[in-house]
Amino acid sequence: MAKYNGKKIKYGDTIYWEDELNDDFEPTKLKRNPVPENYEYVTKSKVKRFFTKILYFGICGIIIPLIVKCFGVKVKYLDKEGFKEYRKHGGFIYSNHTSFLDMIDIQTIFLVKKTRIVGYTDALDMPIAKHIVKPLGFMPLPDTIASSRAFMDALRKFTDNRESIIIYPEAHVWPYYTKIRPFVSTSFKYPVKLGKPALPITACYRKSKISKHAKITLYVGKPVYPKPDLSLKENTEYLHSECYKQMVDTASKYSTYEFIKYKKKEKNGEQ
Repeated sequence: MAKYNGKKIKYGDTIYWEDELNDDFEPTKLKRNPVPENYEYVTKSKVKRFFTKILYFGICGIIIPLIVKCFGVKVKYLDKEGFKEYRKHGGFIYSNHTSFLDMIDIQTIFLVKKTRIVGYTDALDMPIAKHIVKPLGFMPLPDTIASSRAFMDALRKFTDNRESIIIYPEAHVWPYYTKIRPFVSTSFKYPVKLGKPALPITACYRKSKISKHAKITLYVGKPVYPKPDLSLKENTEYLHSECYKQMVDTASKYSTYEFIKYKKKEKNGEQ
């Protein structure tokens, strides 16, 4: 169950926000350290790669699907043919961020091919999980020229292998939020530079049939491809705009249940 201000969120609660871009309602107490200098985005050891595959498909191919099924997560395809074509190329997935379980929900769509997840270095500070997040596909955001180069090389290698990279452009978690928050276009430069499609996936909420709790349906949208006649900047904005529009439209149509409410704080601090 998600928490807000240290308390479990329950049906009917109201969360007041000030800044759509920066407010985070599931903050962690983990440290956000720089990416380690020796961090391997691509594992070089053949032995490590072998055991990584076993761990990944054991957890993501068996355990995670069972967890997701227990939580009642469903998947709907808004463009089945487009999705089939996307899988031939690999690429980048962009989704709204409403739970820390978002990443495992989406991974169940791609059981045959591994998915990677881009995020902050907080995950590398978790006592036990830090040893398995990389095998499960975690890629920390780079913060130096050297790590940025290694990061891009890894993105190229993985997507050329028809794998998917999951990015949450909203950056911060808003539990059970039923709309799409504004987000910057920065991360959309990756598919443009690598000539790969961007695939929007929108997590929408529906009411449980047996309780007041909210259940998730993932709507897989239409992939958006960079245009050869546009510049890097123009294509970045184009992919950002198209994915954002799809996600907003999908959320407005299919997110039918508001488990909790979000309201904007007034400038004078009153609610």
